[in-house]
Amino acid sequence: MIIKHNLTSMGAFYQSNITAVSKAKTAEHLASGYRINRAADDAAGLSISSKMRAQIRGLHKANENVQDGIGFVKIGEGGMQEIQAMIHRIRELSIKAANGTNTQEDRAAIQSEIDALCAEINGTAYRTSFNEHYMLCGDSDRVMGSGGSKGSVIDPAVSDALSKRVTYGGSGNDTMGGVIYNPDGTFVICGSTNSGDKDLDGAGSGAGGLAGWVTKVGADGEVLWATKVEGGSKGFNSVVATKDGGYLAAGGDNGRPLLTKLDADGNITWTYEFQGSTHDTRVNNAFLMQDGSGHVLLSIQTFDYNNIHDGNGNPLGGTGLGGRDTIMMVIDPLVNPNADYNAFEKKAYRVGGGSNEQISKLCPTSDGGYIGGNYTTSTVITQSNNDGTKNKPPTTIIGTGSHHAYIVKFNKNGDTQKVLLFGDDSSGHNSGENISQIIETSSGEYLVVGEAGITDTVGSTAPSTDESRGKNIWVMKLDKNLNPIWSKSYGSSKDDFGHCIVETVNGYVVAGKVGAVDGDVTQKPGHSGTSAWAFMIDKNSGDMIWDEVHGGSGSDSFNTIFEDANGDILLGGTSSSNDEDLASKNKGGSDAWFLKLDGLTGGNVHLPDSNKSGHSNTKVKSIYLRVGPFCGNRFQIDYADMRISAVFGRSTLDVMSQEAADKTMVLCDRALAYVSKERSRYGAYQNALEHLYNANANTCENVTAADSRLADADIADEMVAFSCTKIIEQVNWAMMSQANAAQQTALKLLEG
Repeated sequence: MIIKHNLTSMGAFYQSNITAVSKAKTAEHLASGYRINRAADDAAGLSISSKMRAQIRGLHKANENVQDGIGFVKIGEGGMQEIQAMIHRIRELSIKAANGTNTQEDRAAIQSEIDALCAEINGTAYRTSFNEHYMLCGDSDRVMGSGGSKGSVIDPAVSDALSKRVTYGGSGNDTMGGVIYNPDGTFVICGSTNSGDKDLDGAGSGAGGLAGWVTKVGADGEVLWATKVEGGSKGFNSVVATKDGGYLAAGGDNGRPLLTKLDADGNITWTYEFQGSTHDTRVNNAFLMQDGSGHVLLSIQTFDYNNIHDGNGNPLGGTGLGGRDTIMMVIDPLVNPNADYNAFEKKAYRVGGGSNEQISKLCPTSDGGYIGGNYTTSTVITQSNNDGTKNKPPTTIIGTGSHHAYIVKFNKNGDTQKVLLFGDDSSGHNSGENISQIIETSSGEYLVVGEAGITDTVGSTAPSTDESRGKNIWVMKLDKNLNPIWSKSYGSSKDDFGHCIVETVNGYVVAGKVGAVDGDVTQKPGHSGTSAWAFMIDKNSGDMIWDEVHGGSGSDSFNTIFEDANGDILLGGTSSSNDEDLASKNKGGSDAWFLKLDGLTGGNVHLPDSNKSGHSNTKVKSIYLRVGPFCGNRFQIDYADMRISAVFGRSTLDVMSQEAADKTMVLCDRALAYVSKERSRYGAYQNALEHLYNANANTCENVTAADSRLADADIADEMVAFSCTKIIEQVNWAMMSQANAAQQTALKLLEG
């Protein structure tokens, strides 16, 4: 026996320490309920369990998000339900207004209720919200005003299709005069051409001269048909849809007013030219009258004094007033003037003075009338009628110069109602103000766009233009009585021209062309010659919000503008460039072209074959729900646009005649289909989110079970292990006690 070392006790003590560590781990498992409490317990298992626990907690929070999304969708769908009910009521009122027993007073009362319902549709769209998210306002995150656009609102899919096609024409020179948008999503373009191939293949010979050109473009941007009216030097400035489903194109031929009636397939029904000399005479604008008659109001520019004649050989529009006159004419386009001129012409008169004046684009007004203008060098305006009578409409003159901007308000019958002359101190008609277009705003005011080359004031000492920069694009805002509110100019160091304007929720968008890329124009390399220019201005101040210059090294311009239902801007014009924005797109010479811009920022939305980055091709606002525990688990909910301009495709509805009421009924049917489609989409969102909620709950249950199997302690096993270690621990202490006792006995023997 070795007394110096108690080896038996030491061995028992060593085993006791091991047992104590094992007992402590088992006790920890029992106390926490987990098998894995630290990486040392199970490194791989800890990693897997940690990810599972993150997934479980993420699923719980995701389901809270899903419930918020369901609430968002229910509120939006509820708002659409009320809007749909109002559309049903409008349709009922339209049916009532279409009844022939109604008087105009009856229809006026019905119209009043419809106007109130239209306002409430907008109000509902702007009030329906979830936590300050306004899901029925399309592109708006917050209330931005309830006024709808007074411009033409088109389907965003159509505008995108046109922007993808970009150009229309052939290998010759093709220009865009006017464009109309049909309710079925098609466009009709008119202008002039000397091409006979590409988009105009088979449309005439294309040999010599300039032909009038009309093309119908489908909703997918493809050419449906193209028609040319050849002989002489023809061109169309305006096109209008007629009551029989066809079209009337208006323009000129060698200084004579030209009209061509086409059927729905583009076949020429008849062509008519008013006889006169070869001075600068043409039809500037053709506009379908708002009285439901199906008649067309024409604005004819003539420099022929009494030399332009009607179909009966008489001076058209009565006695000439001197210089260049404007002839206003009401016709029935369904009557062939070559066969029955007396049934064709409904009214014709001259409006002007002793010098030169003309009226370009006409715009409908909310009172059933029209407004238009351009310029005049006269100061006394007279309406000269076919029957020899004359009358002088009320005229307001601002300024003392010899050249005036010329604004004429017509009543619903097409007669001159009021005139505004805004003058300057210049003598030539190419140096003062010229008006291209006037529109009525959603607030009942008027917005004028054109160009001016001198310094003037409008009701204040602030200059409206800067004569040091040549001609500038000029915009003036008038109240409903044609009193100026503000006037501003925009442009470059060279001559600039404003051609068209549209109102959007965010501001007014003006388009035309600029002579240089400087001044107010954003710098853009690669552009020379004349560039197409578009910019947005503030509704109240006229201050510029954004601007975009487009085109290439050739000559480019915009003369047509539309807003789509997403608030994006579709611009049309003529371009001779084949680089920069039109690289590899020009078909030869000049072409008609389209370009789509983001209506909020001006950033280009879609530009084919361009290496320039742009915005998404849709601007309808969306929200994204986090519906799962991982980064990619999101659910997109698009806003629905329930504003009246989107629901009906226009900002006002008219039931003041049987024909107008019938048209409103058709619009209501389309509106109901549109709202039903959007409600169905929101219903689908709700169903999908409810399924997502259930799927998340099921996944959470299964992942929790898997994590429990991996990380939770088996209490039975742990209790057995704990009892075992406790017994072993007691044995170890007993063994150490006996070993110590044996050694003490040996020591006592030695002492004895």
